Amino acid sequence: MVLGAALFGLVFLMVQKIWAQHGPPPQSSIWAVPGAVVSKGSAVTIFCRVPPGVTTVCLARLPPRTVWYDGTTQGAQEVFEFSLQNITQSKAGVYFCAYFNGSQWSRNSKNLELVMTGVYNEKPFLTADPGPQGISERNVTLLCHTHPSLDIFILCRGGNASFPQGCSRQDHGTFLISPGSPGHRRTYRCFGSHKHSSYLWSLPSDPLELSITESSTLDCRLENHIRLILAIVILLCLGSLLLDACNSRGSP
Repeated sequence: MVLGAALFGLVFLMVQKIWAQHGPPPQSSIWAVPGAVVSKGSAVTIFCRVPPGVTTVCLARLPPRTVWYDGTTQGAQEVFEFSLQNITQSKAGVYFCAYFNGSQWSRNSKNLELVMTGVYNEKPFLTADPGPQGISERNVTLLCHTHPSLDIFILCRGGNASFPQGCSRQDHGTFLISPGSPGHRRTYRCFGSHKHSSYLWSLPSDPLELSITESSTLDCRLENHIRLILAIVILLCLGSLLLDACNSRGSP
């Protein structure tokens, strides 16, 4: 492990020196199929796209330690495929791609956060305050209830989370959201995790669907119109009283 870390550091220093002299090669891109949030024991394929003519690509994972997955292209192939089977806790973490163009290593691709769900067997449950039915366009509070030992709460939009970047993480289970426009339905799930292992999530909660009804929106608009009319009436009354007061003072 120490030797691997030292070797990685040496390669990094050599790459930095080459970049300073000649500039870095183009950056590669990285993505995962079916997504970067995968359940325990399932499989995921990570793809790295590189410029034409590249012969060697490395897929690297950082925590808990640096691990390299080597691959070689076939002919003029520009997309490398790395298949990870039977996802376990040791395979979750941050991945990135780098390639060798025959003379130098490229800079790293953007990071891909690979999350494993189902680490903690207790399923959270998600509720809406005051309730999921008939809500208006105003903000809604969602409450994620997890095991007391979990100190990170994750809320994801959609029936199934695919990318952790699209989820909200915080250290309490209360989420304030904007449901959207009338007639729309949005589904949410929540997860629990630990601060020291942020790429290991619990089982997902059952999906919670929020429905934005036309009637509730019309009621909200009607309420606003009534308030506006009342405000105008009050202003007119106040103006009339002031006018009468001025006239009474001016009269002999």
